[in-house]
Amino acid sequence: MKLEIVLTSVQQEAADSLLAHLAVSPVAVLRGVAGAGKTAILKAVQAVRGGVFLGAQQFMNERQAQGPAAIEEAFFRMIEDAIESHDLVLVDGLSLVTNAARGGGHGRVHLLDAALTAILAEARVLGRKLVFAVEEDIPWPILRRAHIVQVADLAD
Repeated sequence: MKLEIVLTSVQQEAADSLLAHLAVSPVAVLRGVAGAGKTAILKAVQAVRGGVFLGAQQFMNERQAQGPAAIEEAFFRMIEDAIESHDLVLVDGLSLVTNAARGGGHGRVHLLDAALTAILAEARVLGRKLVFAVEEDIPWPILRRAHIVQVADLAD
């Protein structure tokens, strides 16, 4: 059974923009407030382009298996495994990791930045494309390499 993904016009515009950015850039960010439809947009892009979707539920399952001290490690292991075998990796829930890193102080933020830099470099060497969904803050290693697609606020 194949599920059809129905997007609003605002979400469809963001999905189209994201697909256009992926044609010219290996890294893109889908940014929008909670409830804007980032997950649905990523799944629609996956339906068109293929690839693998790494969502918050997979992240939480991996985190439980690794323990709370390994939040970033578990998250990045998932991404590394995905880029080894998929041309496109859609990462939903990056805000979960960035919020955890910020809560751990500057040292943990620096570790996050270093890990993201390494993942972006590995994806570049392998010729893979990455899309990250975030609510607000975009970590600097991603920000300096990515095209950003903003999902319009539903109140706009």
